[in-house]
Amino acid sequence: MKRVLLLSIICVVVLLSCTDRDDEFNLVNIRILNSTELLFTEVRVADKDTVYENVEAGKFSEYMEFETGYANTTISILTDSTSLNYTPTEVSSDSLPLGFYTYEITLDEENQVGLTLRIDD
Repeated sequence: MKRVLLLSIICVVVLLSCTDRDDEFNLVNIRILNSTELLFTEVRVADKDTVYENVEAGKFSEYMEFETGYANTTISILTDSTSLNYTPTEVSSDSLPLGFYTYEITLDEENQVGLTLRIDD
């Protein structure tokens, strides 16, 4: 019985003493994944007028904090040679729960922007 109690206490202490990026956050954290072959000099999330700068092809931006974030949002992208826009067909009024997310940006053959929300672990 003592062993079970001691093992339980040790497990609780070990689990509570570990920290990672998910342990202390109070906002929605969103980054950009540029899944195109273009350098994005600027990605503007229109809802909050937040700007991510210099997101290289195939790379992630840094996380930025938002008080509220949405699964679908309007995005404006500037590259060296063009300006691209994404406007969602459906807009959710429900904010994302606190956590870490990635907006993956893609382009199809006709240069139409695609936006996919990914939940980060």
